[in-house]
Amino acid sequence: MMKSPYLRPTVSFLRRFSTNQFPLKVSPEISQAIHENKPVVSLESTIITHGFPYPENLEMARAVELKIRENGCAPATCAFIKGVPYVGLEDRQIEQLAAKKGVNKVSRRDVGATMAQRLDGGTTIAGTMILSHLAGIDVFATGGLGGVHRDGHITMDVSADLTELSRTPVTVVCAGPKLILDIPRTMEFLETQGVFVGTYNDNGREKVDIPGFFCRSLGVKSPYTFSSWQEIALIVYNQNQVMGLSLGNLVCVPPPSESCLDSGMIESIISAANAEAAKKGIMGKELTPFLLLNIAAATKGKSVDCNRNFVINNAQAACEIAKQLCEMKSSGETNAPAAANLLFQPSTGLKQLKSKQDRGGDEVVSSTKPKDETTIVPSQPVFKDKVDTIILGLVALDTICTLQQKPLLGDSNPGSIAASLGGVGYNVSLAHKYGLQNQNLKNTYRFVSAVGDDLAGSTIINGLKDQDLDISGIKICQGSLTAQYNAVLDSEGSLVVACADMHIFESVGLMNHFSREIEKAQPRQIVVDCNLLPKALECVFAAAASLPLRPAVIVEPTSAPKLARLSQVNSSKLKVFPHNIVLLITPTAAELEQIHSSFAQREFFDDYDTWFPALDSLGIDAVFREKLTAFGLKFPAIKELLQKGTFQQAFQLLPYIPNILVKVGEHGCLLIKLSTNVGDYRSIPTTSRYVPTATLVSSGKVHEDDKNFGIVVEYYDVPEENKHLNVVNVTGAGDSFLGYLSAALVSNNWMGSGIESLEQEWGKWETIYKSQLASGKSLESPLAISEEISKIE
Repeated sequence: MMKSPYLRPTVSFLRRFSTNQFPLKVSPEISQAIHENKPVVSLESTIITHGFPYPENLEMARAVELKIRENGCAPATCAFIKGVPYVGLEDRQIEQLAAKKGVNKVSRRDVGATMAQRLDGGTTIAGTMILSHLAGIDVFATGGLGGVHRDGHITMDVSADLTELSRTPVTVVCAGPKLILDIPRTMEFLETQGVFVGTYNDNGREKVDIPGFFCRSLGVKSPYTFSSWQEIALIVYNQNQVMGLSLGNLVCVPPPSESCLDSGMIESIISAANAEAAKKGIMGKELTPFLLLNIAAATKGKSVDCNRNFVINNAQAACEIAKQLCEMKSSGETNAPAAANLLFQPSTGLKQLKSKQDRGGDEVVSSTKPKDETTIVPSQPVFKDKVDTIILGLVALDTICTLQQKPLLGDSNPGSIAASLGGVGYNVSLAHKYGLQNQNLKNTYRFVSAVGDDLAGSTIINGLKDQDLDISGIKICQGSLTAQYNAVLDSEGSLVVACADMHIFESVGLMNHFSREIEKAQPRQIVVDCNLLPKALECVFAAAASLPLRPAVIVEPTSAPKLARLSQVNSSKLKVFPHNIVLLITPTAAELEQIHSSFAQREFFDDYDTWFPALDSLGIDAVFREKLTAFGLKFPAIKELLQKGTFQQAFQLLPYIPNILVKVGEHGCLLIKLSTNVGDYRSIPTTSRYVPTATLVSSGKVHEDDKNFGIVVEYYDVPEENKHLNVVNVTGAGDSFLGYLSAALVSNNWMGSGIESLEQEWGKWETIYKSQLASGKSLESPLAISEEISKIE
């Protein structure tokens, strides 16, 4: 029978699948630093791609990053690599940009075109501010600022750097506007746009001018001055964190006296170069590099050396500001005595002087504000509701009965009875907490659930408080019964029978609660269990999709019957790769069979427009099937899964859920993953002690950039530590596995379709290995979730 033309995977289709869920790529180092409130300084890349020739540009980029590290901060160089925006580059990426010619220059207007055409791009100040803000970075170091060009009032040649400062809350640390510009009009433009401009008074001088990149003074008075990094950090903190103003701040650091050039000499060079540019018709974005080249030639390269020194000097200053900001965020500080040292230098007749102690003059006198007037400010930052992870699921009062001998039906059995907090969501939340403690991570999380207004509900609320868990996400439902779970275990800890009353969590009325909590938290990651009704799951997925930075959604199956609810979600809400909402599920083989069956019944596998082309591109051919057969001959657990059809079921589900981590009990676990470059897996060093027991990849389909779209299968045998466990309780093993896993994923998200770094891949191996250890700790504990998880080595 002839195939429909709709079934053939096209180049455009493959191109769509070569991207991850959200295009911004933040390096693991930067991501972890941001979410642990450690100082980060971002850097532009046009200085690499357009500012210096190769290899001087590479040497300069490395020197600036080194200076930032030496000052206790993480450097985040921003750029576009093949259309993908990156925050934090590896050294090989910096070298690639430095050596390449014809790299696009990316300001705000160029972002979409650079991405659409998959271009390499060096980010300007404006472009770097955008990427920095999206990543959550507050401070950015550069050389000189763009501005209003000479005769800009006629030509309207005004740098986009200025307008970006008026709309993006990132603090730019520079050596002032470039001397080639109209400095007074640049300052007027920034004042009109409401941008704070302050200059560092590094020697206690009486009059402080704006520096002019190459020169310490241009004769244009700085609106504000400051004499310590704490002062300027406090201004930035109050502007952007306390008041939440959506605009940037310009911090000017005068170049060191030994590095600066004579302003008169530079001015004469610029005048001659401007005249030559006018004759040649050079204008717009071509004008600045033309003028800088002329300055470099006339100064015999001294201006280039100055540029390099200024960038390093500014980077050091930015580090000091970034470190102060981190301290203020940690303490919630909104005011400090140091603020009194700030000097405002207005252009009007009004005057404000520093204290006699500081300047040798009169005490502070202000014509606009009484000396003893107090400013009222909020006591906490405005972003206090945001967390890294939302864990959304069931909390219940569990009663566990353990029999002393073989069960005797129809009669009373001797044993022990213990009541505790339980429920999949609660268990995962508690394991997540222990996982963060074990990995020494400071990522934040919130448990979102519901209880009734009854005795069981009060018991749960008090229990959560005793665990030091955030209860702001727990809704108390009037007139409802709190969820309860009763289980009977045999003397070996295996489940005999259980009864569950979870009706409260099947209420449609909870959907608004879930949506509000997700919107409030703006999480990077959502873990949800399948106790929710399909409509509630749809609500969670829709709320996640509506956020500016779409979070990774992880689904805990709960049980085979309840996992089928995922198939009852409208297929348009699940979406096919690369637009997936759900990135990871962690089923058993039986649960996977159930979800596959329910997807088939709901005709998810009859979508020939989106699902089939994705599946067809995975390279599931005869060669790959032969490899799987050989795989099964080597590992009995794999052979059994092949006979059950587990692999075939997972492959068909991959376009909807690109990461499927199958728990195989005493045989370990199996990661089946969709990849946009399976070739990368052939070159990964395997010297890590956590390396998978075996790895298998399909050949896939080749598309642009010679990348292969295919499948990766990684088998992780059970750890040696788990092979001789004294099993006491099996109820929380799976929840412990996912809780530890989700704690690690916030700082090392490997759920995307590509390998970002060797550290990311090795981190994934370690995480899965230790998630199995977490299961083992709980299997040996009378409690569903063992506190020993926090002590895993």
